[in-house]
Amino acid sequence: MNRVWLLLIALLIACPVLAEDEAATDEVTNEARPVIGLALGGGGARGMAHIGVLQRLDELRVPVDRVAGTSIGAVVGVLFSLGFTPDEIEATFLAVDWRSLMTDRPDRRKMSYRRKTDYMENIWPIEIGVTGEGLVFQRGMIMGQKFNFIFQDPGIYTAGYDSFDSLPVPFRPVATDLETGEVVVLDRGNLLRAVRASMAAPGAFPPVQIGDQLLVDGYLRTMIPVDVTREMGADKVIAVHVGWAPGDTPDGSRWGLPEILMQANLILTYSNTLPQLDVADVGVLVRLPDVPLFDLTQTKEVIAAGRAAVDEHLDELLPLALSEAEYAQWREGIGHWSPASPVIDRVRLENRTMVSDRTIFGRISQTEGDTLDLDRLKHDLARVYQLGTFESVDFSLEGSDPAKDLVIQPTGKPYLPWIMRFGASYRMNQKNRGEIQFLTHLIRYEINSLGGELRTDLALGSLMGVSGEFYQPLEYSRTLFVAPGLFYQSYNTPVFEGSYLLGEYRTGEWGGHFDLGVNLGSIAEFRSGYWLGRTETRVDSGDLHFPRQEDDFGALKFGFGFDHLDRHSIPKHGFAGSVQAWLARPGLGDDLDFGRYWGHLVGAATRGDWTLQYRVQAGSSEGDLPFYRQFLMGGLRDLTGIPNDSLRGRAFGMAGAGLLYHLSGMNLPFATQWYLGGWVDTGNTWEYPEYARLDDLKLGGALTLLMDTAFGPIETGYGRSDNRQGTFYLQAGIHFAMPVNR
Repeated sequence: MNRVWLLLIALLIACPVLAEDEAATDEVTNEARPVIGLALGGGGARGMAHIGVLQRLDELRVPVDRVAGTSIGAVVGVLFSLGFTPDEIEATFLAVDWRSLMTDRPDRRKMSYRRKTDYMENIWPIEIGVTGEGLVFQRGMIMGQKFNFIFQDPGIYTAGYDSFDSLPVPFRPVATDLETGEVVVLDRGNLLRAVRASMAAPGAFPPVQIGDQLLVDGYLRTMIPVDVTREMGADKVIAVHVGWAPGDTPDGSRWGLPEILMQANLILTYSNTLPQLDVADVGVLVRLPDVPLFDLTQTKEVIAAGRAAVDEHLDELLPLALSEAEYAQWREGIGHWSPASPVIDRVRLENRTMVSDRTIFGRISQTEGDTLDLDRLKHDLARVYQLGTFESVDFSLEGSDPAKDLVIQPTGKPYLPWIMRFGASYRMNQKNRGEIQFLTHLIRYEINSLGGELRTDLALGSLMGVSGEFYQPLEYSRTLFVAPGLFYQSYNTPVFEGSYLLGEYRTGEWGGHFDLGVNLGSIAEFRSGYWLGRTETRVDSGDLHFPRQEDDFGALKFGFGFDHLDRHSIPKHGFAGSVQAWLARPGLGDDLDFGRYWGHLVGAATRGDWTLQYRVQAGSSEGDLPFYRQFLMGGLRDLTGIPNDSLRGRAFGMAGAGLLYHLSGMNLPFATQWYLGGWVDTGNTWEYPEYARLDDLKLGGALTLLMDTAFGPIETGYGRSDNRQGTFYLQAGIHFAMPVNR
């Protein structure tokens, strides 16, 4: 009995202690750590600082459970939401060729041969639409098509269609409705398109259509999406501002109109930044006054600035940190989004453009039952985009796993059907008067379902002329085509005796042609055609003994052209060339009987800062070749050191090579690049082909300084030939353009 009482007394004494321990246990169990959200703001290239912020938070073991981003903040945020570590995000950004990404034209080597001919001359990177309502400008300087496949990780293309909450870290990109001005928080669909909408800065990128809304950059209304992060369930919000802040202004003496307009825009957007920073639990302000919004060359420095900014808030952040074991468990729980590639249930096309469905489907190689191949899809969409009539070509995946619909979603250029482009060039040396040339291309695309187009070219300057061609593919693959056309041109040709200019004669030509052709993939084209017209020549200046001549011409023209250059004016890689023949016969309507044959090959290869360029040309003739059809040579890279077009003959040949060394220039869109160049060449012209000999070849060379600008190359230099002729050159819009012998 005493033992029972002793046991009861012990229990009565222990109960309060047990109750206290139980309460303590309940308190520990119920006290969950706060949900931490990260709000990443916009700021252009300064947004690389977000990477440094993430790296430092990772080192401090501060977990991030929610992330929302605006503009560049959305770009960094989407990678983090997919489970990328901060170091992996940095490596991804450093691997991106930002200059190429921001240059809107597709990879030239993958363009169709037809589209490559649009840029044979120095055509500026601006398009103007001609519609029934007047002139319409493109909606952004950069269409952003290349951004569709900026990252290699497949998760960014296949995740998030059900909800962005299903990502390893829930994510929200923020955009602005262009029509209503409302804040738009995107929570599902094509991840990359959502990010593109968030970063579609007006003027730089075109708006992005998602559903019924036309969306632009979120910075217009929400520079730092703190409220959005809280609505996602975050208890504590860390806000990061990398954009402009008061005091981040240049010296007032450097203010010009562009700087004033930019500053006014930043002041307006800062008004929506302050309220968001005020309601954040931790406001990280990254000071980057010396980094322009578009300078993508200081990535390392900008990332370091983000890390340093975090260290200014250690007192606020350390209480949010986890132990090493807890943080490792959290990181393991996030993982990395690596879904299995979906099976394509069917391929659908949402096409509201002028291009026929059959033409687009003909460029899509993915078929029903295939496993989605992103590399192949990237290639297919690039083939669709290079047709030249699209602002963008996107895709989405719809339906439930494991099979999904692959939906191709092209967006046409809103300023079609007519597109106008402009260009200009100039060349001179001290032996020749300057020659200036203005060019205008006007193209009417997609006249019919097979892709017929009408192209009109207008030339003003040294060459005066107008031409029109109706280019009509004969089937949906656009392999076979016909191309009838009309033309008129008038130009002066110099006549030299040695280095002395005797005078000039003027040639006027008009006529028409009907060509048949075949496209050989994207690299080559073969044409044959019948040309009929009239040529008139007369002395325009100087003491020349050329007679005034009027001839009807009728000829068959054959041409094979190939082009695999990465650029036309200053190629770094690839090759291009052509072989052509002109057969004039009285039976075809010509007053004379002759044949004219010529060809050329150009190419380039680059390693590091050095670029090798080369050029080979040759031509010959037979029969009664008129003087105005003779081959002309002379000028920089066309027998250097002698005056432009100062040599003439019924045959010619030349070969040359040169090196370019990259001196300076930021790797930015439209930034000017500087090069130092050297060139040597050899060759000659001959009165008759049988007179051609190796022992009378001329030798020349030049040193040049070259600027590669957004509107084409500008080059100056000095050239000298082996007969002691020398001349200074100044050229714009020409550099390495393919040679033309009329």
